[in-house]
Amino acid sequence: MNEVSEDCKNCVFFRLHGTFEYLGYCVKSGELLVLSGERKPCSNFKKVTFEDLENIISSGGSLYCITCGVYIHTVEELKSHLEKHIVVGSFSDMVASEEAPIAD
Repeated sequence: MNEVSEDCKNCVFFRLHGTFEYLGYCVKSGELLVLSGERKPCSNFKKVTFEDLENIISSGGSLYCITCGVYIHTVEELKSHLEKHIVVGSFSDMVASEEAPIAD
């Protein structure tokens, strides 16, 4: 796994893990990433634009606000969130539920 800066969260190719906010996946390189702040984004880095986000919503997709912890489904919802709160998508794995803490 590569260690990367949190700037990757602003990359169009980055997918944040659905359970662990320090893990992500780069769809361009096919690598699992650990967010650490120790390295700059790779040469594939492409900053997400508002138009990219609108296109994702328009094509039936959704976005995820890291700060609020909610999915965004409309352009109106998107406009109510700051760009720094948005990542393009998320992913999950088969064992994430087994690694999550249990509450009583």
